[in-house]
Amino acid sequence: MRTIVELCIRCIHLIAAIVWFGGVVFTTFIAMPMVRRYLPNNAQLEIHNRLRRWMRLMIHILLTTGAMVFFIVAWNNDMEFKVDYMLNFVVKLAAFGCMALFWGLHSSLYRRHLEEENAQREPSLIVNLFGVLTLAAGLVVFGIALRLKG
Repeated sequence: MRTIVELCIRCIHLIAAIVWFGGVVFTTFIAMPMVRRYLPNNAQLEIHNRLRRWMRLMIHILLTTGAMVFFIVAWNNDMEFKVDYMLNFVVKLAAFGCMALFWGLHSSLYRRHLEEENAQREPSLIVNLFGVLTLAAGLVVFGIALRLKG
């Protein structure tokens, strides 16, 4: 039974990571550029807010299940960790924090851009920069996660 619970928690964590990162890629490169061409700002803002709710939910699921996975690893190792594992885990957590921060900044600045009365069609370079930084930090998180697993 314990193994099934561990696998379920790890699966939920992995699915949330894929949905979150895939959602960021989708909104950054596909949805919002496409919507920007054909819809007014208020419709774009509504779509952005819907996607943002899902992304926030995924961040909360990732943090919760990540803490559970950390506890599972501790439990399986009699509460003893190797230094290499702990360093990688701390770097992964820091990269996740940067990723969430960059996404939050991107989302907030993009929302502010859409709320402006006479907003230009294209958001500023800084908004796009935070979107790209989010994706770069996400790739770092995935890379470290693979290193922790292996």
